Amino acid sequence: MDIDLNRANAELLGWDALGRMSWAAETFGAGVVLLSSMQKTSSVLMHLLHRLGLGNEILFVDTGFHFHETLALRDECMRRYKLNIRTLYPEHTPEQQEERFGCKLYRTTDGQPICCDLRKGKPFIDHMVTMGRTAVFGGLRRAEGGARGRLGVIVADPRFGGYRVHPIVDWDDAAVDAYLSEHQVPTHPLHGRCYPSVGCQCCTTAVRPGEDARAGRWRHVREGDGTGPVYCGINFSDGSGI
Repeated sequence: MDIDLNRANAELLGWDALGRMSWAAETFGAGVVLLSSMQKTSSVLMHLLHRLGLGNEILFVDTGFHFHETLALRDECMRRYKLNIRTLYPEHTPEQQEERFGCKLYRTTDGQPICCDLRKGKPFIDHMVTMGRTAVFGGLRRAEGGARGRLGVIVADPRFGGYRVHPIVDWDDAAVDAYLSEHQVPTHPLHGRCYPSVGCQCCTTAVRPGEDARAGRWRHVREGDGTGPVYCGINFSDGSGI
């Protein structure tokens, strides 16, 4: 399906999040899925999907390195909202991967992006291609800054020949928190323990006072010259896909 991105973005920018999700569901049918990391914005999107009564797939990639709180939240959302959450897994277990490469990839600057791709990106893309999915809801927002500051409501993702839809692209942190509070949506408990951004346990630390919200991600490979990753790459919109 070919979408006129300029036209679609001009129209959708004036709609609310529910309207944007409804449009995508009507446009892509069962081909649109939701990619959930179980962070705050994912909780918002899962609840919006629930409110719309949509049974579309919600994809959760179990890297084998998640905090137990992340897995517990996945299970709670499935029980509470009867969501169609499908858990995807990497080809190899963490132990098999370490044996294959002779090291723990996530511990090194060169190995970290390989680890993220094998354990997060590849299972997601493989599923999209194999199942013929054509669009994915994501929780990226312009308020997060960087490349995300230029996001459209819908962008192309050539990795699976489809599109990424950002229903809450124009929400700020206050809007996210207000929604979660108003609807009493369960959220990741680590957000209340100085973890504004939560990924794999081995690559996520708490954020210190005054630090950027993503300072806790891959801190161990940025120590030294201070350069290194702040995004894993599973969201094509973080790079050249905007």
